[in-house]
This record gives sequence, structure tokens and C-alpha cells, in this order.
Amino acid sequence: MTYDILPPQHHFSRKAFVNQPALVGARWWQESLQRSEEHDLSRRQALLALAASLGPLAIGGFLAAVLSEPQEIDISMDALDLQRREGWDVGHVHDLLRIDHATLMDADGGMGWRQGVLTLADDLAPAQPALAPFYVRTLLQAPAEPGNASLRSTLTPVDPAPGDADVLRGAAIRSLFEAAQMPRDVALILDLDGAQSVAVAAGMAPAFEPVFVFDNWPHPRGVVRSQQALGAALYYRPLFVRLRAQRPAGAPPVFVLDRNRLARYTDEDTQFDNRYVARLPTAVNLEALGIKHILYVTPAQKDSLELDDLNEDFVAYQQAIDVRTMALTDLEHPPDAPRTVYYYGGQPHTHLWFWHVYGWHGSRVPATGARVSLPDHVSNGAAYRPVSRPTIFSSRVVGGASGIGRQKPSGFGRVSVRASKSTGAITSVRSSRSGSFTRAGGGRGFG
Repeated sequence: MTYDILPPQHHFSRKAFVNQPALVGARWWQESLQRSEEHDLSRRQALLALAASLGPLAIGGFLAAVLSEPQEIDISMDALDLQRREGWDVGHVHDLLRIDHATLMDADGGMGWRQGVLTLADDLAPAQPALAPFYVRTLLQAPAEPGNASLRSTLTPVDPAPGDADVLRGAAIRSLFEAAQMPRDVALILDLDGAQSVAVAAGMAPAFEPVFVFDNWPHPRGVVRSQQALGAALYYRPLFVRLRAQRPAGAPPVFVLDRNRLARYTDEDTQFDNRYVARLPTAVNLEALGIKHILYVTPAQKDSLELDDLNEDFVAYQQAIDVRTMALTDLEHPPDAPRTVYYYGGQPHTHLWFWHVYGWHGSRVPATGARVSLPDHVSNGAAYRPVSRPTIFSSRVVGGASGIGRQKPSGFGRVSVRASKSTGAITSVRSSRSGSFTRAGGGRGFG
């Protein structure tokens, strides 16, 4: 390989700015390479000036310095972009994808999921055009990507809760709203573990329109084990497909989140930073849908506070939309009774008291007599009001009519890679920002 001693005489300038999806993916490489070349050019110019001042004997040293320059550069790259370019299991192609509660059958007892894995994103899309802009299909379409054949062969359905406890809790939420003649001005947000959110949404699906908001891909060493949510979606797919065709027109939305999206990243070699932020509709979007109330469902009473990436959204909602919370554990079955029906407060006579506690549409639900005493384990979600607080997601709104959501903070959901300076091909990946590099294994480069 030969090198020019003199710097190039011609310089390039940008004639157009291209922002098409097919081309914008290479921008990270172009910008990084440009910065690297500018740094290298200034270094070579300095060496050249030094060689000229010292005479011919310095030329040999100059050549040695040029030849010893590293031919690879380190770059921080968005994890999802990296996976799309190099493969879902980039850097760890021989590692197993761990799936808990795996099963070979779907909720109907069949194996149609083997073909359904290719159509999952379309099968679970909202039926209402008004809700389509807020559907985030990133995770659900991952198995169908042409380069993800090994992911398809690895996936299995996930049955998240033996005895269908989460589906029954979803059915209990649905029964509350059916008792109030299904008010169309209330939206729900399920912010539970991914598989649990999917299961609760399945119990609500006869009367609510699920809108899935899963914005990452699985990885063998992923901080977010999104394969659990993906497997649950495969498991309940036939139910969602069937109910999508039967659901009443204009059904209220339930936004389905995975609260593990902000899982703690400890900067270890065993982790791949596939975290992401929730992308919910803006307050303007929700008002346009006729939403006046939001019920934010969390796992338990101790989790009543919204997650950090939702704080600014909820504060903005509160200007025109009433936001309250409810713990999923507020829905229990009566003691010593079969676990086939769950109630708010754990008893049939406490169930409809929900509307009197929250003050929404209470006039539609008959009072149950004297004031009901709720068990201590029932959360005080009706008293919740969002309060602004500083988070790493503060003031990072992208927003817009489509409800795009929030940007990732610096260093969030990113992975360090090593790339060839001449071709841009990814040569190695490191899961942590302090760990050693491993071979990328994807075999795809960038021009």
C-alpha cells in the first residue's frame, strides 16, 4: 500500500442535503470519517512541515509515522441502527437468546405462529386509521427483516402468566369500562413488563384497541430483554387477530409499553445497550382523538410514579387531560375463590366503586350503597397528579402531529464499534464502553 506524502489539492464540498431513509443511514459514517480525516490531515501537515524544516533525513521518519497510523476508528453508534446494518445479534452471533416461559403452542393451542412471525407487525396493527400514526412496530417487524432469519428460527411464543392471571386482570379492567357503557374519552397506558403488558392488553382487546409501542430489537446480551414481549405477542397473536375483526368501531385505545425499556445499564461486558424511550401521542394528538382522561397502569402500588421518559408528556397532558394511575395489583380475586375472575379491590362489591373513587363517569354506574372500604393494598392512584421533575430526558421533545416522542439522551441506547477508515465496514463491537472489542460477525459494510 502506498501513501501520498503531499496533502490532496482538491477538496470536496456538499452540493445537496439528502434525508431519504435509504441514504441517511450512512451519515454517521460520513460525518465520523470526515472528522477523522480532518484530524489526520492536520497531523500530516504538521509532520510534513517538520520534515521540511529538518531536511531529507526526516522524510523516512515521516513515512514511518504515516504507515503506523491506525487503519480503524472507534465510533459510538445507535444500537438499533447497528443491528439493522450488521444483524440483530451483532457481535455475539454464537450466543443464545434466552426466552423465559417459552412454549411451542400459541393461545389457541396451534402452531400458526411459525408463519405468523412474518406477518406479526401487520396482524397487530391498529384497525383505526386515527391510531395508526402512534403504532410503533419496530420490535414486531424485527423477525420479518430479511437479515434476521436466525432470529426467526430462535423465537418461540411466551406464555407470561400461568393460569392467565394477566389476561384476567385485563378482562377486569374491560368489565369496569363496560359497566360505564365504554366511555370513548378515556385512554389507557399499560406500563408493565413487556410480556405482561401484552397479556393484559389481550384481556382488554374485545373492547379496547391495542396500540403497541415497542421500539427496539432483541439481542443476546440486550439490557432490555424484548424477546419476552415479542414472544408474548406471538402467543396471543390469534386472539388479537380474531378480536381486531370483531371489535366495535371507535373503540378507545390502550397504549402497550414495556417498562423495561429504561432498564439499568451497568457498563458491563455482558450487556448490549438496546434501551429506548416511549413514543406516545402528544397532548394535541390525544385531544384530537377526543381523549379527556388517561389511566396509567403500573405493576404495583410502589410503582405509582410514571417513568422518567414520560414525565414531561404527562405534565403536558395535565393541561387539558386528567391523568390518574392504577396499580395492576388493585385487581385481585376474592380470597379462597377460584382465580377465574378479578375485581377492583378484590371483591364483587368493591369492583364498581372504582368510578366513585376516580370520579370519572360515576353517574353512569349505580352506587353500591354505603361507602366501600377498600383494602390497604389498593393504591391511591386516584390522587395522583403529574409533577414536573428533572430527568435525563428533559427538554428532548421531537413531537409533532404524528406523536414521534422523545430523543434518546447522549450515550443512551448506543454501542461502541470499530470501523475501517477506508471502507466504513464494521470490524468489531463492544457491548460496554469500557470492555474489549469482539468481532462484528455481520459482514456488511457501508459506503
